Amino acid sequence: MTRTTPNAAVSDELDDAVHTLIGYRLHRHTDTDGKTHSGYRESVYGEIRAELAARQGEGGTLRPRSLPPAWVEGLDWLTDVDTTIAAWWPGASPTEGQPETVCRLNELAATAWAPEDQQFVREWINQLVRWSETGKALLEPVRRWELVAACPACGVRTVHRPDTSGEPVRQAALQITTAGCTCQSCHTVWAPTHYRLLAAALGCQIPAGVLE
Repeated sequence: MTRTTPNAAVSDELDDAVHTLIGYRLHRHTDTDGKTHSGYRESVYGEIRAELAARQGEGGTLRPRSLPPAWVEGLDWLTDVDTTIAAWWPGASPTEGQPETVCRLNELAATAWAPEDQQFVREWINQLVRWSETGKALLEPVRRWELVAACPACGVRTVHRPDTSGEPVRQAALQITTAGCTCQSCHTVWAPTHYRLLAAALGCQIPAGVLE
């Protein structure tokens, strides 16, 4: 790999992508009095590590306690990130109190990459962004409803899709969230502004909370 004549643009993009995964995040919340407060919360990577540790009973206490079910999706996500980053950047200077993956990513982001490195660096950037998005989805799952009706576009009512263990499960083709309704068969999308028309065409009610 060549690190002379650095490409500032791609290096900046890589730095931003690394930050989306391991950097602190701006967080706003509204209290019971209606006041909005701003602050920072742990990184996506850090929160998933902490959640896994909590579910596995790590925390320094000797008192027995009931543990929630194993978080398979979170463990798979973390394993994928750690093993892939280790392959990208095998060596990293140890930093006290930081996970190896964080150290590796910080060194990766601090490296000046040449134009001829751009292709694989952009692949890294895309993967880091995907991990950030899937990690956020694990931490804050989108509320989802099913419309048990045939899709107006393709006529399909049910589909079979793999669950988290890879086993095919049956579900309604029309999946609806506050962001949109998507047919899992033909991938037609209806925006929330068309929910009432969609419900009228299907002859069904809009699930409570969708338009709130």
